[in-house]
Amino acid sequence: MNSRFTLFLMTLVIFSLSVQTTQAQEKKKWQNRNILTEVKTIQKRFSDSISHYDYKKNADLYSKKYKGFYIEKIRNLESLYQSILDQETIIGKVDKSILFKTTNGIQVENTVVPGEIVSPNGVKSKSVDITEVENYQQLEDLKKRLTVDFPVYLIEDEEGTYRCQLNFIIDVDGKFKKVQYSGSSGTEFKIISALFLYAIGGLEKPLYYDKKPIIQLFSQPIVLRFQ
Repeated sequence: MNSRFTLFLMTLVIFSLSVQTTQAQEKKKWQNRNILTEVKTIQKRFSDSISHYDYKKNADLYSKKYKGFYIEKIRNLESLYQSILDQETIIGKVDKSILFKTTNGIQVENTVVPGEIVSPNGVKSKSVDITEVENYQQLEDLKKRLTVDFPVYLIEDEEGTYRCQLNFIIDVDGKFKKVQYSGSSGTEFKIISALFLYAIGGLEKPLYYDKKPIIQLFSQPIVLRFQ
């Protein structure tokens, strides 16, 4: 009787943990999707606000209101981006004895992760091609996804060429963290690019080298052309 009861309890605990894990994974996916939903909400709020004004009736008033509402939209997008950035925690530690390099695909940035101490002069690092990293193909897939799956519906002025440079860390858990954006295109496009990467969330599996998960800083340009 006791053995049956113990088995029942063990089964119940395992089932409970399994449900909690599944729920956590689903919640994370929802949170990632919700990032782009929030971007669309911010943009709609801007569109609804400016729709109350008619450029043909009063161009000066329209231009003034447009500028004010647009500034507010950018401010809200920056706030969304910053709120994600502030919640992140780097869990990996850079192995300064290894220097990854690449010639194509997503570029490796050999910059020490914030908080790490730069190696003293004279310490030699082993140079390793990034293609030798386990699960490297995920980086190639990510490069394609950043263009093919880019949420173009969030780009309201679909004309011309949009450029953005994303620098980001792939931590030992495979998650994209500390995403930074730069480039010649407008602020809105650059923020949306960074938020899109956050919406993807991370790689399916962490990157491994020598049977150990690695943390690395990467750089990837995003170029979209609208005609």
